[in-house]
Amino acid sequence: MIGRNAEIAVLSRMIAESRAGQGNAVALYGVAGIGKSALLEEAAGRAGEHALVLRATGVEAEAELPYAALHLLLRPARHLIDRLPDGQRAALRGAFGEGHAGVPDRFLVGLAVLTLLADLAEERPLLCLVDDAHWLDRASLDALTFAARRLAAERITMIFAGRDGAEPAIGGIADLRISGLARSDCERLLAGSAGGLTPEARDRVIEEAEGNPLALLHFAGILTPEQRAGHLAPLPLLPPEPSMAGRLEQSLRATIRRLPERARLLLLVAAADGSGSLRLVLRAAQAFGAGPEDLEPAEHAALIDVSGDRLRFRHPLVKAAAYHEAPLARRTAAHRALAGVLVGEEHADRRAWQLSAATLEPDEHTSAVLAAAGERAAGRGSNASAATAYERAAQLTVDRERRARWLAAAAESALGAGQLPRAAAAADRGRRLAADPLLLARLASVRAAVEAEQGDPAPAAHLLIAAAEGIVRIAPAQAASLLATAAGEAWFAGDRGALRRIADLLESLAADVEARLGGVIAAVRGMERVAAGDPATGLPLLRAALPPGDTTLLTDLPRGTGSGDPRLPADSGARPMTAEGPPAADTLPAAPGGERPAAGDARQAAPSGAPPAADGALVVVSGGGSDRVAGTYAVFGALMTGDDDAACELAAARVAACRAHGLVGALPHALQLLTQAQILSGRHAEAAASGAEAWQIARDTGQEGRLRHLHGILARLAAIRGEDDECRRLAHQAEGSARERNGSGWGGCALTLLDLVRARYDAAAERMAGILDGPLGHTVIVTFAIADYVEACARLDQPARAAAAFARYDAWAQASGRPWAAAVAHRCRALLAPRQRAEAHFEAALAPQAGRPFEQARTRLLYGEWLRRARRRADAGTQLRAALHGFVELGAEPWAERARTELAATGVHAAEPGQSAAGAALGTLTSQELQVVRLAATGATNRQIGAQLFLSPRTVGFHLYKAYPKLGVSSRAELAGIDLGPPG
Repeated sequence: MIGRNAEIAVLSRMIAESRAGQGNAVALYGVAGIGKSALLEEAAGRAGEHALVLRATGVEAEAELPYAALHLLLRPARHLIDRLPDGQRAALRGAFGEGHAGVPDRFLVGLAVLTLLADLAEERPLLCLVDDAHWLDRASLDALTFAARRLAAERITMIFAGRDGAEPAIGGIADLRISGLARSDCERLLAGSAGGLTPEARDRVIEEAEGNPLALLHFAGILTPEQRAGHLAPLPLLPPEPSMAGRLEQSLRATIRRLPERARLLLLVAAADGSGSLRLVLRAAQAFGAGPEDLEPAEHAALIDVSGDRLRFRHPLVKAAAYHEAPLARRTAAHRALAGVLVGEEHADRRAWQLSAATLEPDEHTSAVLAAAGERAAGRGSNASAATAYERAAQLTVDRERRARWLAAAAESALGAGQLPRAAAAADRGRRLAADPLLLARLASVRAAVEAEQGDPAPAAHLLIAAAEGIVRIAPAQAASLLATAAGEAWFAGDRGALRRIADLLESLAADVEARLGGVIAAVRGMERVAAGDPATGLPLLRAALPPGDTTLLTDLPRGTGSGDPRLPADSGARPMTAEGPPAADTLPAAPGGERPAAGDARQAAPSGAPPAADGALVVVSGGGSDRVAGTYAVFGALMTGDDDAACELAAARVAACRAHGLVGALPHALQLLTQAQILSGRHAEAAASGAEAWQIARDTGQEGRLRHLHGILARLAAIRGEDDECRRLAHQAEGSARERNGSGWGGCALTLLDLVRARYDAAAERMAGILDGPLGHTVIVTFAIADYVEACARLDQPARAAAAFARYDAWAQASGRPWAAAVAHRCRALLAPRQRAEAHFEAALAPQAGRPFEQARTRLLYGEWLRRARRRADAGTQLRAALHGFVELGAEPWAERARTELAATGVHAAEPGQSAAGAALGTLTSQELQVVRLAATGATNRQIGAQLFLSPRTVGFHLYKAYPKLGVSSRAELAGIDLGPPG
């Protein structure tokens, strides 16, 4: 190749690294004709005969066919599908339309792709080349990019090639931009491919081509002998166009116009088909009187290649030129002819889209055909394709209610695909047409989800309330679902009036919904009371949401299904439960005749064909649905009432259920809940592992809203560890762009904690005062952070400033009945009380079995400081040594440093405490290594661990190989002798 040394060096290095066991991926971007396909060919050549090369090419005509490109790419690996873990095998077969296990989680499909490719790479290194990625069907792109982001230790290189500015973008992997050739390289290319040009002609061609190799060769090839000799007309070679691709297509269209009519017609049919099937094109072209002999002029003009049963355009721009050169009537006739020869169930989707392209006026038959295609796409987990089919079905029907119904399905599908503006537009159009209250409720729930994600949760809550009020009499279960969602939005908005109205409506429905939802109804009233400043009434009601001693309601998830998407690849907008509030119970109520699937769990689609919608969304209709919503409210109830052990247990059960059932998209939400519970209970090392895994999977699945929540939560861990820059970065990402709503207050409270340990008391007090007065002042983390505000005010010698806030906390602590909460309340009293009364409160704050070791260590630090100022150095040393031990064990380095400083000031020289053996072992491992070795210690195989953690078996082995020397072991069996904590 000419002029591509730098790009070839990058690709060669990647191939060498993957051959050595370091998998990688890259996306090549450039304008049409710039040489992306040539670079893919060069990479294939450099991979050598010892590598296996898999190829797929996006086809514009197949962009709405679910998993079309993936099916093509994986043909050489089909023999390995039966070796996949059960859930992955079922998901992949379901994606290919070969199973009936329910809607496949498209990210579990991605994990199946990763495992399949990894198994294939065990035989020899693998190079996956995906050309024209901008035309891949969205389902294939999601699965392939999920695998590409998690290659780690695989002998795999994946190279995508796509056009600049084309959608969808290939996110989450490195990119390589391909620019035009330098002039000297253009001259070399022309010298080798278009000799005989005079300098003037050569200069003119180079000027027109702008460094584009395809344009160089094409423009040089169409010159007349007079032009090649330099006798050029004064006008440019081409009419003015805004882009090189446009000028090149105009030139190609001129070339096609010079072909015989039947050759042009045959090229038109081939372009309209797009699949490259010569047999199919020739059958359809018979309608125009064209046959195989009419291919010859196009072959001589170097526009197409024909080999065996395949017809290939030399470049996508040739195909575009062949199609757009034909008038509209001929294009529609070509599509109609193709639809006529696409017979059989296996061609149903392609036939539907050919009929769509051939239909210019409303047509009820074609509308129904496209709606059926939408249902099939939804059933295979391809929400983006389903949305397109439903939208087109709506365009082609004249029946008002039917159009509204298809728009509702399109809106739900777009929401499930994370296409929020598209979902909002379809929902708005549907709401203007619909009269059925149930349909209006579905549309309102989509619109509310978009509002919650893109703006203020308050309007989302009111939309849902209004929708629920419209169906309370005809569909109480669906109304309850909407109200459970609305409660979460109103909680985040701090809208007490909305919460009160929701609680009233839910209580009025108590007799009409399942008994197991009684806890949810009580919990919503409890939320309303807590937000109103009445925890004495609210917390007992929230405790009613906790299960009576079992966690089965969190593990009762459907087998064989997965998370259609929590906002995947972008956050769909349903508010998931955090420690601050319950989830949206379900943004999509059930359609008549069936349960509305939630994108967080991707249930089987309802008969209407509507697909999954939103992460964390839970359905309050069937028994299983009520279990799920009750389970999620149970975690919230435990967090809100300060029951750390129950919160950890319930959240861990949710995580285990997601792993067991392959709910890849729902797992980050479950891990987020577990991370929050672990942080609050002082299990910082475990929280770091859970949070890191949640962040990784959320990033790999494109859950932007989930990442915002996680950034705020992880910011608190960074503050505890003293990672100042990281804390500020994470807190800003959580709160900065979302008006401190999507982050739920965690980011702001993390910055307050950091200011506190760094002795920036003014900043801590000011920040916390603002949060307490804002819409999040009643939330869980803000309630717990009142103690930080009290400490900051005490340090400023302004105890009265914190009095009102402490009264709020004290009321909550008394209502909670938690020993740790009472201990923190005593610590706050010690800080606010006169000196002569402080010690009694400090002593009370150190009551045994209080819980929350981080808070206990902080109490001992403050008490030790107080004792030192009272010149009781020995007593101070006792408390400060205990504080130091606690902080070191928790990895709270800046707090440990404060304890060391205070100890030094007492004149007591204590031995530096070390972590326990378990703590030291945990500290040597990365978060991923920790997860792997914990599961390996249970006897799980690499393949079983990979299925649990959504990794390939080889990557699991890689992590074990790195972990063994850190732990001082050499085999799996030795792991059993190390206290690594619980797996998962």
